[in-house]
Amino acid sequence: MKRIKEYKKLFKIEGPINLKELKTAYRGLVKEWHPDKFQDQEKKDEAAVMSTQIIDGYHFLVSIAQKLKKLI
Repeated sequence: MKRIKEYKKLFKIEGPINLKELKTAYRGLVKEWHPDKFQDQEKKDEAAVMSTQIIDGYHFLVSIAQKLKKLI
């Protein structure tokens, strides 16, 4: 549950997971935190970590949403 809440907070999702909203939020965050966007090495490193979190979170929430649909 904690992991779900953290990822939903990252994507600014409240309530049930809507895949369309999740995809839109994902694309926006990936653009915002893409490592190539930054010149400073420290910022690039931070962006690389955030990008990994964003990608992991997206895949996790999509898999959770699909499992929940199967249960309903």
